[in-house]
Amino acid sequence: MKKTIIINGSPRPNGNTAFLIGELKQYLEGEVIEISAFRSNIAPCVDCRACWTTAQCVVEDDMQYIYNDDFDNIVIASPVYYSTLPGSVLSLMSRLQPWHAAMFFLKEPLAQRAKKGAAILTAGGKGNEANAFHHLRAFFKQVNAAGYEDHIVCSGKTDTIPSWDDKDAVSAVAGLAKWLNEE
Repeated sequence: MKKTIIINGSPRPNGNTAFLIGELKQYLEGEVIEISAFRSNIAPCVDCRACWTTAQCVVEDDMQYIYNDDFDNIVIASPVYYSTLPGSVLSLMSRLQPWHAAMFFLKEPLAQRAKKGAAILTAGGKGNEANAFHHLRAFFKQVNAAGYEDHIVCSGKTDTIPSWDDKDAVSAVAGLAKWLNEE
């Protein structure tokens, strides 16, 4: 059975990002775990450097869902703030430091499962979502997720067209779910 983790980067429970996550979830097969970057029990990395010797984080919180590395798909669904991902998403990403330490400090990269990665971005105004791609690339590389380059759904201009009225984004999310469901 497939397992998908969705990282919700929005603080708004009924906003544009939440709507597109709901659309995605209705088509996904298997187990789906949604982690709210704003409301979950995930602390930011505090650079304690314990992972430099163990390649494991000493903080035990909801980040274990990702550290367990037992999922098939991972999706970041987030609004774009100031041309990048919100601070809460970047804070969550900082907790991948143990995997980085394994590779660069201990010279023993972890044997991570291959998985699919995808993103759903919502942006108002001029969009500028392209600047978020830098962080997405780094994140998906670190969790060993492929395919995200071709599987990014963006609902831009949400200040004038809400995601639920963005037919292209709604259709793209259904297509994204189809791809994530494939073997």
